[in-house]
Amino acid sequence: METTLQQILYVAAVIVFAIACRSFNNRFIQKLGWLALLGASYLSGYYLTYSHIGGAIFVGAWFMLPWMEIVFRVRRLRFPIKSEVKHRFPPSREVFPELSELSSEADDAGFTEVGDTGWKFSQTDYFMRLFYHAEKRMQAAIALAQQGEFGFSYVSLTSRTISGVTFTTTNYPFAATMKHSPKQRLNRFTHAGSFSDLLERHEDFLHREGIRSEDLALQDTEYLHAYIERDMSVLIDHNITAGVIEPTGNGEFRYSWRGCIFLYWQVVKDMLRV
Repeated sequence: METTLQQILYVAAVIVFAIACRSFNNRFIQKLGWLALLGASYLSGYYLTYSHIGGAIFVGAWFMLPWMEIVFRVRRLRFPIKSEVKHRFPPSREVFPELSELSSEADDAGFTEVGDTGWKFSQTDYFMRLFYHAEKRMQAAIALAQQGEFGFSYVSLTSRTISGVTFTTTNYPFAATMKHSPKQRLNRFTHAGSFSDLLERHEDFLHREGIRSEDLALQDTEYLHAYIERDMSVLIDHNITAGVIEPTGNGEFRYSWRGCIFLYWQVVKDMLRV
């Protein structure tokens, strides 16, 4: 019969293994780390209850926590229907240390810096540095999203066709929080190792979609911020129509119950994809 100390050591060993796997850059090893973490949760539940049902409940808790967060916090939040995108000064090096390096990578790839902009969406501040590649007719954005002390950065590449369809490739680390309209095509590449990796993936994306250079619209660099504002308005209008979000008055909206289910499914897919 195993002693309590042995059981604690077994669980601790699995947790250490999970953390070690998550520290690797290889996404398959990271997936193994996630499975090991679920295994540690199962063992904890099993050892506490001496029941497989107890182990299953501990594993299931990982999937119930996001739903509780969505129902009791996210649904209560209110978001602006219209967000003004305007000039912003860049964050300090301490807040956004990778901005300079990413900007250099964009410059090396032939993009010209256009300016810094940003907006506030509910409790989150967004900063974005915009670039444009005239020959490729492509917009690039280096962004930082901050909510209190929490923040994350990402890069997006966007091409707009003459017919009005927008193609975006991004390493945005989280699943989309809204449904994209039929004229907004998103290609996530969260494991991009550099700006050039993301650029290559975006060009492959355009090729797969049958988009040629002559299909792309020229973009006025003075109005790149306005294009972003328009894209957000199209996204919000589409989600109101789809029932994912609902206006609450005073120029704000919240997630509907259908939207909560949509958000939860997005989170679960990301958890399984990790």
